[in-house]
Amino acid sequence: MENKSNPATEKKGGNNKIWIILLALSGILNIYQWQNTNTVVEGYEVKTDSLMTAKMEVEKELGDTYQELNQYKGINERLDSLLAEANTTIDQQKERIEKMLKNEKNSASLNKKLRAELEEIKKLRDEYLDKIDKLLVENDQLKKDKQELTTTVENLSKNLETTVNTASVLKSEYMNVKSYKKRGSSKYSETAMAKRTNKMEVCFSVLENKIAKSGEKEVYLRIVEPGGKTMGATSQGSSTFKMANSGEEVQFTATTKINYDNSKQDVCLKWEEQERVFAPGTYVVEVYVDGNLSAASSHILK
Repeated sequence: MENKSNPATEKKGGNNKIWIILLALSGILNIYQWQNTNTVVEGYEVKTDSLMTAKMEVEKELGDTYQELNQYKGINERLDSLLAEANTTIDQQKERIEKMLKNEKNSASLNKKLRAELEEIKKLRDEYLDKIDKLLVENDQLKKDKQELTTTVENLSKNLETTVNTASVLKSEYMNVKSYKKRGSSKYSETAMAKRTNKMEVCFSVLENKIAKSGEKEVYLRIVEPGGKTMGATSQGSSTFKMANSGEEVQFTATTKINYDNSKQDVCLKWEEQERVFAPGTYVVEVYVDGNLSAASSHILK
């Protein structure tokens, strides 16, 4: 018997196939939309995190700049005038940033502008620190501070008089102590700020002494930092020497040899920190020649 197809059945089967195809297409579309939504959300979250980070960095840099500059307030009128100018400039920049945060609606543009403001704040801070540093170097207040240290220096002088008890002991005078900050690989400029100081240099004159024995002399530099510790590192040649009058072992910072011919001789010794910054405060500087205290002074870093 011949099999005949049922039109109703065929129509029903065709409808089922169409529904299956439509459902498959709907599923694919839903997956695409879900993935696309996740990508948009992730991108939005990244932009939001980046913007929040930029805001926090700008706020922190503004606060740090105010604090770092104003620690020098009250030293003298010239510095206070400069700091007033700096604070006004920073206030203006802060107001500009606040308006930007309020008016700029495009997050990508705002992020870019905040990054630019951050760099501007850093540049402004460094410029004013340079100006402050120059004023500190020239500052007459440093001279007054040194005068307040006369008691310390007088005590050192008394020790010097005790030590220099024979005419043959070499004395040194005209001691000049300077501190320097490093610019680039080999350039230095004078500074009075402790946190910027990389090197301290001490120059003096070993005086004429016709009675002293001529020949090679060992000159020792001893720099005592505010906490009472002698600066130095064995890797840079620092060690100890014996005091001529007592035989006591004393640590020194730097040393050099001179060929003394009984006439005045100029000598310079330096010390540069490799791994840490100089601390603020008063540094006691002593020079010894062949174990005898030859000169003493002090130096202040703000």
